[in-house]
Amino acid sequence: MDYRKINSHIILLLIVAIAGLAIAMVGRLIVLEKGFDIGTANLTFVIILGVCLIVYLVILAALAHVIVPWIMKKLPNKKKVIPIITDNNVSNEEKRIQKSSIEDIRKDAEKRHIEKQNAEIDLFIEYTHLTMAPYITDDELFRLDKYIECYARKESLPDNLIPIKPDKLKNPDMFHFGWNMAHYFDYAKQDVVPWLQQIFVDLRDLEYSYIKGKLHDYQTKKHIIPNIDDIPKYLAEQNK
Repeated sequence: MDYRKINSHIILLLIVAIAGLAIAMVGRLIVLEKGFDIGTANLTFVIILGVCLIVYLVILAALAHVIVPWIMKKLPNKKKVIPIITDNNVSNEEKRIQKSSIEDIRKDAEKRHIEKQNAEIDLFIEYTHLTMAPYITDDELFRLDKYIECYARKESLPDNLIPIKPDKLKNPDMFHFGWNMAHYFDYAKQDVVPWLQQIFVDLRDLEYSYIKGKLHDYQTKKHIIPNIDDIPKYLAEQNK
C-alpha cells in the first residue's frame, strides 16, 4: 500500500471540506444578516455544504474519466519498439559470420583440450621413464609409452599388442603403477585392471578381483614402485 497517495488524498479532501465549510458559513451569515431565523440559516448552511460536495464529486469524476484520458490520448506515444530477431531479418552473410564464429570457438576449445591432455600425457610418460626404464628394455619402454597414451585418450589398445615383462619388478609394483596412472588421469581405479592384464605378462593369469583389491597398498613404501598421490610433486622432488 502506498501511504504517500493516501496522505495526498486526505489533504485534498481536507482542503475541499474546509473550503466548503467556509463557503457554507459565509452563506449562513448572509442569511442571518438578511433577517431570517436561525433554522433557515442552518438549513442554508447544510444546502451550501451539500452543493459544494456535489460539485467536488462532479469535478473529480470529470477529471478521472474525461479530461485525463483525453490528455493522455493527445500525448505522443513513446513506446519502445523492440526488434525481434528472426531468420527472416538476418542476412545470409550474418548467418555465415555467426556460424563461423561458433566453429572458431569450438575449434579453439578443442585445441586447448588437446594441448592440456598432451601435456598431461607427456608428464606421466616422464614419470614412467623414471620408474620403469631400469626394469624393461628400450623397445618395451617405447611400446609402454604408446599403451599409456591409448589409456589416457580412452582409445583401444592395438590388436597386435606385445605384452611387457619387467625384470625384478613384482606384481604389487605393477599394481601400484596402474593405480598411479588411473589416479593421475582421474579415471576409475578399477577400470585400469584390464589394461594391466593386457600390458604385463605376469598379470594375465590373475583374477580381476584380486588385482582390483591390491591396486593400493597401505605399506606401499616397501615396494620398488609405491603408490603416489601427486605425480607432478613427485617428479619435482626427484629432479631437484
